[in-house]
Amino acid sequence: MIKKILPILLIIGFINCSSSQKTMTMQEEVPFKTESVFAQVWTAGQENGGSGINVQMTITNLDTETIVLKDFYFRGRKTTLQDASTNNNGLFVAYFINSTKTEKEIMLHENHKKEAGNEPPHLEEKFPFTLENNEGVISYTENGTLKYHKVKNIIEKFPIHYPSAPENKQ
Repeated sequence: MIKKILPILLIIGFINCSSSQKTMTMQEEVPFKTESVFAQVWTAGQENGGSGINVQMTITNLDTETIVLKDFYFRGRKTTLQDASTNNNGLFVAYFINSTKTEKEIMLHENHKKEAGNEPPHLEEKFPFTLENNEGVISYTENGTLKYHKVKNIIEKFPIHYPSAPENKQ
């Protein structure tokens, strides 16, 4: 009896999982224009100074009354798209900073109370798009509705390696 019911339950479970996923459709025509989009890897010149990649773009024809730019998805990661414009030049930047912290050690003990200080693992959110290395996605709301726009042909600029700080000689 169980051998007959188990496959049916599995099929129902798979159908429910696939139908509950959000549909993220790309908007071909958007009410703004992206120009001069480039990505640039950077590394700090000091130990534990960090590294990352910044994606910069100029966005024009942006009606801030009805459009709110949200996030930028790039190379398997997501971050907030930040307004870095001066004099309303439309410069926006997505800062992807590589983590420098190491995993905390997990304490295992026969007394479960000694394990209470362990932090639960941080589960990565599944990346919702299939993108080429030179593509990204802008998420934005238009009149309160969340939408997505694929940015293609992102130019890769030469990496920046910041110099290390001079030694403090006394």
